[in-house]
Amino acid sequence: IMTELDKTTTAYHEAGHAIIGCVVPEHDPVHKVSIIPRGRALGVTHYLPEEDKYSYSKRALESSLCSLFGGRIAEEMTLGLDGVTT
Repeated sequence: IMTELDKTTTAYHEAGHAIIGCVVPEHDPVHKVSIIPRGRALGVTHYLPEEDKYSYSKRALESSLCSLFGGRIAEEMTLGLDGVTT
């Protein structure tokens, strides 16, 4: 059973991934965000490409990296530097 703090932290974390994924260029659209724990993941953000891709531009790869860091940044902004989780 997740504590309220874990639920809140997970919600901020996944929201960070989703928000950054929506605003960076050449990123796949956000398809689904969940804070329901499954397996070892406390939450998940899924992206769904609009078409098949065989190669990626540097900009698209940098956008993916940005969205990956979005979760940590959101935690830091809302919970403080000492509130960032693994």
